[in-house]
Amino acid sequence: METRHYEVKIESNLIDDIRDHTRWFMGLGIVFLILGIAAIAFPWVATLSLEIFIGVLFVIAGVAQAVQSFSIPRWGGFFLNVGLAVLALIIGLLMLFYPLAGVITLTSLVAAFLLIAGILKTVFAFQVKPAIGWGWTLAGGLLSLALGLLILFQLTEAYPWVLGLLLGVDFVFTGVWMLILASKARQTL
Repeated sequence: METRHYEVKIESNLIDDIRDHTRWFMGLGIVFLILGIAAIAFPWVATLSLEIFIGVLFVIAGVAQAVQSFSIPRWGGFFLNVGLAVLALIIGLLMLFYPLAGVITLTSLVAAFLLIAGILKTVFAFQVKPAIGWGWTLAGGLLSLALGLLILFQLTEAYPWVLGLLLGVDFVFTGVWMLILASKARQTL
């Protein structure tokens, strides 16, 4: 009984917080919705932007790790840390100077992730087959597997747009979710 009271209190606090910041949730939801629609409409631009952003993150991480390596005197992990910093810098700079290769690499990684996730989900679904919802797990696994194979077999045609499209779909769903959440919180006044 105590657990249910705790859950109700958390839900009530969450609704109160959302209601107090409804404008932020609505505004952020609209921003995500617009960015998602733009990414779906222009997936190549979104894909390239994502690749450049990841390249910049690698460069920043490499510089930060190099600074950290030299800031700790007589540290046993100095050479490993410097090596990782150099690796991050090289990857980041390669992604920035050769964005097309970076897009192909990222798309290949997404395809590999979807294939592996699809296989694992499918196997898991058959392991828990009598359980409630095993069919949804199987459907999700087969969908991930199909998307991974689609990207893999269509890589030369898919790489310019697939990441941007996936990012756009995620942003649209995030935007819709935030708008619905803010709307529901307002209705509980």
